[in-house]
Amino acid sequence: MGYCYLIHFDRPISEKHTCQHYLGYTSRSIKARIAEHQNGQGARLTQVALERGITFEVVRIWRKVNRQDERRLKNRKNGFVLCPKCKKRK
Repeated sequence: MGYCYLIHFDRPISEKHTCQHYLGYTSRSIKARIAEHQNGQGARLTQVALERGITFEVVRIWRKVNRQDERRLKNRKNGFVLCPKCKKRK
């Protein structure tokens, strides 16, 4: 069991790739995994965000989940709906 987490980017990654969310999973310490993202050692998407000066924050964490739960969340392809920060903008 581990954690799924949703990262919200303050702006889209690029004009062509307008995503503003990254959903990840870790079975380790959630704090350590988030620190990796913030230090440019996480997923490639968060590395690109840092390279482009795009700030991001963890906006949601699911506890006691597994890889299949992560896959189900990712397959929904609706970070906007899952994101509490985006819901406030509606």
